[in-house]
Amino acid sequence: MSNDGRERLIELMADPWRLGAAVLCCAAAMLPGEACAPRPVLPNGERIPEFTSEALLHGSALTLHLAPAAAAAAARPLVVYGSGDGGWFGAAVGMFDLIAAAGYPTAGFSSRALLKIEQAGHAPVSGEQVADSYRTILAAARRDLGLSPDAPVVLTGWSRGASLAVVAASSRDVDPAVTGIVAIGLPREDELDAEPGDDDDPPPASEAIAARGRNASRERLMYPLLARIGPRRSAVVQASGDRYLPAAQARALFGADSDVRRFFEVAANNHRFSGGRPELQQALLEAIEWAGGPQP
Repeated sequence: MSNDGRERLIELMADPWRLGAAVLCCAAAMLPGEACAPRPVLPNGERIPEFTSEALLHGSALTLHLAPAAAAAAARPLVVYGSGDGGWFGAAVGMFDLIAAAGYPTAGFSSRALLKIEQAGHAPVSGEQVADSYRTILAAARRDLGLSPDAPVVLTGWSRGASLAVVAASSRDVDPAVTGIVAIGLPREDELDAEPGDDDDPPPASEAIAARGRNASRERLMYPLLARIGPRRSAVVQASGDRYLPAAQARALFGADSDVRRFFEVAANNHRFSGGRPELQQALLEAIEWAGGPQP
């Protein structure tokens, strides 16, 4: 085995999200006609019929991954989930599956693919652009999941997807049926670019500082935007060991909880919540239920 392959295996073994996806992909590859994709399963063992659709953004197709509501959860809000900047794989897909398996009607997309479409003209992405794209995504998801055009929505996402949800919900042009957001692993700032990424924890401090200096003029501070989301609800789910922004520092930026703001700290090792999957599941589903619940 090459050094690269050995390092990849060690990485997979250290991350249960990616390991689970990799094992399922290997098994699927051995079966004729099977796609390499883990399928979410309801608590009663019933498989959720996931399918894909498209939302047309500026003439380009963005793939949507859709899962209908469980029969017993028809009144739940639509949950729209954006992946990290690495795209639609590994831990990002695991979080989508977790939400879908809880019975919510769920729509997911690759944040990296979305930003490639938005940055086709090589200009910085504006909040209005993001909100407009989300309106298109919501319309397509509601249509293809058989929901009403004004069905309530919770926006969520991990890492880059968390930033997109915050930017969309803080815009004046946000869909009026959005009841709240749940930001998973929300960074301190984000420049919303489409540079290659893998959602791993950051490089050594010296490299991170140099990169930040090159791009500082394009960065948006995420936590001040949360104040613009009210009276909609805002929740942040952050890992204690997140090396982009540990939960303790994120809490300081977030401030105190209130009727419309809640912070969830998860004891986990890194940005991908390794070592804390059960705690992440509990916090994430509690946050989504709260964000999509009856408004005061």
